[in-house]
Amino acid sequence: MSISSDSKFSDSWRGKAIFSQAAFVAANAVIIGSVNIAARSSVWYGSVVRGDVERIEVGECTNIQDGAILHGDPGLPTILEDHVTIGHRAVVHSAHVERGSLIGIGAIILNGVRIGTGSIIGAGAVVTKNVPPGSLVMGVPGKVVRQLTNTEIAELIEHAEKYYQLALLHAMNN
Repeated sequence: MSISSDSKFSDSWRGKAIFSQAAFVAANAVIIGSVNIAARSSVWYGSVVRGDVERIEVGECTNIQDGAILHGDPGLPTILEDHVTIGHRAVVHSAHVERGSLIGIGAIILNGVRIGTGSIIGAGAVVTKNVPPGSLVMGVPGKVVRQLTNTEIAELIEHAEKYYQLALLHAMNN
């Protein structure tokens, strides 16, 4: 196989991932390239955070659960703001997930999508369009089914904080 030097891909994969000493990264998680992981965040078992083509930013107290995949295309970074939960086996590809949102188990967030603050993307949903803040999205393709209550939105922050506490337990036992 031949690879030309005029590739469309950036050299970001040659960079080193940067993560806070106060972040939990499971021993078998794969993190490569241009990746920045903030304090109190966690990357769980079997997850892949691949910043080889475009940068990936993970905000404070954000959790990337078992088997999740983060990746991106050139010019379209993957951004997770603070207190975001990425559920087991979810895929986030060149998307922006705003503060306090939850991406459900097995959900897929595709290129260029922005998930508004305090939203829930239901398990297995495939999201191809921007989501307004405080929305519950379900289905394939994902559609807004209702607005979340203020209590539900606050519980999303609490959920991320609980995952931080769980990460501390795992960090002490590994």
